[in-house]
Amino acid sequence: MEPFQQHTNVPVSPLHSSLFAAAKIAGIAAIISLAGSLAGVIATLSVPAPTIAAPDKEGFDEQTMQQLVQSSTYISVFISLAISVLAFYFLFRFSKLAKTAISSSDNNKLGTALQSLAGYFRIWAVIMFLIIVLFVLSLVGGILGGAMGG
Repeated sequence: MEPFQQHTNVPVSPLHSSLFAAAKIAGIAAIISLAGSLAGVIATLSVPAPTIAAPDKEGFDEQTMQQLVQSSTYISVFISLAISVLAFYFLFRFSKLAKTAISSSDNNKLGTALQSLAGYFRIWAVIMFLIIVLFVLSLVGGILGGAMGG
């Protein structure tokens, strides 16, 4: 028996080694992404909401405007956290399933892992579509507001 012999369960196929490396990186990226989102939530909750110096408009007093700014900040942070957790789930699931499937040469599990990766990309496709729609609506609103003299 050789003392420095390396034992590995990962097949030596270039496709398998590439998928295994991608699964490792996906797991690391998922953990870092979730940690960053949690740090953002903690930072938002630990710092008081910024005070605004907006004049009273449209029947809203200064206190109501301050509450609106604070609640919209918290809502956006928690929506961001929910999206991050959902993306983390699919990406981390891909990572775990792909590494297990490649190590055990299980094609069914690899297919399930790739479906999780597809779910991750679907989430981001929907988010990007919503962002584009919101940008277009704000552009149209700005053009119409400018045309109406607003």
